[in-house]
This record gives sequence, C-alpha cells and structure tokens, in this order.
Amino acid sequence: MLFNSFVFWGFFAAVLALYGVLTLRWQNRLLLAASLFFYGWWDVRAGCQGRFIGLMVLVALANHGAALRIAASGDETVRRRWLAIGVAFSLGVLGLFKYCDFFLDSFQRACGSLGWEVPAWKLNLILPLGISFYTFQALSYTIDVYRRHMEPAGRTEDFLLFVTFFPQLVAGPIERASHLLPQVQSPRRMTWEGWSRGALLCLIGLFKKIVVADSLAPLIEPIFRQPELCSSWTLLFGVYGFSIQIYADFSGYSDIARGLACILGFELMENFNQPYFSTNITEFWRRWHISLSTWLRDYLYIPLGGNRLGTLRTYANLMLTMLLGGLWHGANWTFVTWGGLHGLYLAAHKWMLGGKKPVAPAPSRGHLPVAFLKALATFHLVALTWIFFRAESFSKAWSCLQGIAALRTEKWMSRTAGLPVYKPDSDDFETAAWLLVALWLLVDGPQHRSKDHTALLKWRFPWRVAAISALAIWILVTRRAENVPFIYFQF
Repeated sequence: MLFNSFVFWGFFAAVLALYGVLTLRWQNRLLLAASLFFYGWWDVRAGCQGRFIGLMVLVALANHGAALRIAASGDETVRRRWLAIGVAFSLGVLGLFKYCDFFLDSFQRACGSLGWEVPAWKLNLILPLGISFYTFQALSYTIDVYRRHMEPAGRTEDFLLFVTFFPQLVAGPIERASHLLPQVQSPRRMTWEGWSRGALLCLIGLFKKIVVADSLAPLIEPIFRQPELCSSWTLLFGVYGFSIQIYADFSGYSDIARGLACILGFELMENFNQPYFSTNITEFWRRWHISLSTWLRDYLYIPLGGNRLGTLRTYANLMLTMLLGGLWHGANWTFVTWGGLHGLYLAAHKWMLGGKKPVAPAPSRGHLPVAFLKALATFHLVALTWIFFRAESFSKAWSCLQGIAALRTEKWMSRTAGLPVYKPDSDDFETAAWLLVALWLLVDGPQHRSKDHTALLKWRFPWRVAAISALAIWILVTRRAENVPFIYFQF
C-alpha cells in the first residue's frame, strides 16, 4: 500500500473516521491494527502470506522482553547479557534476510580469485519491507533502557505501536522511543492547526514524489543503464537528475509520514532540512536523513569512542561508521563505497577544521557569494557519491566516471567509437529545469528562508491559495496510472 495510491488514502480516511471518536487506549489499538493491516497488505501481495508480519512482531517482542529484563535487574552482568541478546537477535534477523546472500557471494568470489573452487550457495530470501528501519528503531529502545535514559513501556501493545506505527514504518524517520513512545502513551488532540500542517506536509510530499521524482526517473534510468553510450554532458545530466530525484523521493516520503502523524496528533522528528543548501559535508549530514545520521552517531560513533580518543582514532571511527552506514543502505559493495567516500569527506573536513567546530557565517550580503560557492562545492562532492549509490555495479559506476572525465561529445563518440549514442531530448532538459525551478519556488526556497517546513501557511491568503492549488493540480495532472514505489522501500 503506497502513499501515492488512492487505496492508501481510502484506508487512511477510514482509520481517521474511527480514530476521532475513540478513547486513548482504543485509539492505540486501532492504530496498531491499522499498522499491521498496512504492512500485511504488502506482505500478502508479495506472496509471503503474512509471515513477515510475524517476523516484525517477533523483533519488537524480543527487544521489549530484553528491555524488561534489563530494567528489572540491578546486576550489571545480567543487564549486559540481556542487552547482548536483544542486539544479537535484531542484528541476526537483519543480517540473515539482508546480508547472508551478499556475504556468501562475496566469499565465493574471493575464493575464486585465489583459485579455489567453492560451490555457489544462496538462501534467496525475500527482503522484508522496512526491516532496516524497524530493527534500528526497536534496537534504540533496548539500548536506551540499558543506558537508563528511559523506563520500558508499561503496555506491550503501546510498544508494538511504537515499532509498527504505519506512517513511518516502511522508510522512517527512525524514531527514538524517548520521543515517540510518550506520545503513544499520552492523550492526543486533533486540532485545526495539526490538520492544516499535516495536510500541507502530505501535499508537499506528494508533489516531491509524483511531480519531481517520478518525472525525473524515466529520464535518468537509461543513462545509468548504459553509461558507455552517453556523452559527458548526458552523464552529468543523469548525475544531477538523480541527486534531485533521490532527495525528492525520500524527503517526500518523510514529509507525508510527518503529515499523516500530525493529523493524528503525533509529532515525528524532522528527517530532511534542505540538505543541498549545506556549505560543508558535516552540515550535509546534519540535514540529510537526520534520523539515521543521529542514530549512527549515538549508537555507533560515540560508543566507538567518537572524537575522544585522539585524531587518528576519530578518523577511523568516522570511516567505520560511514562504511557501516553505507552497508545499511544495501547489500552491495557500491553502497559500502558510497559510505566510505562520505567517511573520507567527513574526516577531511574535520582535519581542515583543526579541532574547531563548524560555525555557520552570520547572514549578510557579504557572505552570500562565499556561502553559495561552498554549497555548490558540497553539492558536487555529494553528487559524485550518488554515482556509486545509483549504479548497479562497480563497472557501471566506473564507466560513468570515465565518461564524465573524458569530456566526450556525441559527435566524437559516433565518429570515433562508432557507438549508438543515447541523448535525451531537448524536452527532457526543459522538463528537468522546470521541475527544479518549481521545487525551489514552491517548496525548498520558502522553507529554507523561513526555517519552517509549512511556510506556505504563513503566506498571504491569495498567494497561499495559488501555491497550494498549483501543487494539487500539478500532482493530479502528472500522476501516472501505475503507482511508483519509493526508492527507499528496497532498503
């Protein structure tokens, strides 16, 4: 069940109609049942007959049980044992379904390169939807209880709702129990302000997904499928286009998730904050996929020692954190390379700062040109890494990099190499340009200027109506007959 489908909005309307007339406990039970139905819709359609609903519930119950045991014991050895059980079980489930075949295949290839024949063997397990997100969310709860940052949930059904809450179940944001669980346990009020903010966030998210991301996808796909047949300028168009596509697609999902929660009386954490306005790579990771970057910081980077154990250890911790962050995104060495490049960027930026903290310049006209150049440089560093994120293999990524560096033209390729050259139509370039302008004028520009994701609600009435109408009409006109899944559904 996709946010960009009419089926989902019918489902949400039915849930909302019942939700408004129930007491807190029954509201939570309704949301839990709705979340399991929402997840089961994909589960059954994927041919799994509901098996992965059981897996998700099992992961949640295992972490809740471990947390209860941890909280009940004053013996540190016992507490650590139950923490280890909760962490090992969650990571074991994630590793089995997501990484087992990847490591088996990597082992076979490594042996083959050494001349050893090892028979190919794979489990070929279906990857459960959202497993990377709900395992991390459940894990953070167990770790926070162990650290005595919070008490375990009183009711099991409240904790299950925290893990399975359908607006953010499939692709985040990865919520912390200390933030979301109290909202589950406390009375909530649906207000006009919450409805208006939530509806606007949903509208903006659908605009990003349907109008921007889904319109760019067919223009970019043939470029990354056959980069060897593209000129340097076409490859650059593909890289720039994918940079916008993945931002619009993923942040669009987060906007819709936050909007749905807001309508229901919840407040989810911000997951994107105009990351392409960042003037350095550290700032970028404070603005991009915030729920994951802060999770990696709090539960991996800092426990490894953070920046407390010397300069070299700090760089090593950054690299390891980002390498594992890349692996979290997908079972492919291209994702690990993507994470490794960001680790190098972060280490290099920390070295350039010389131990100082990055400070944003005071807003003034004199700083604007410098800030623009820094943002432009940061964007291109990030765009370079997206090549490995998008490419199906190292050979495709390398072909793309070689093609850009060669500065080859269509005429040279057809005359010298004799290859059939792929070239986007001029209409494709115009479409991409108009989409970028619309994204800036209607969404990112106002949000960045006012530091408010619902800035449109503060516009004067005629301009507000015109902007919201433009978003809605463009969505209806652009929407395809076939619903396109969100990119992060595969992670």
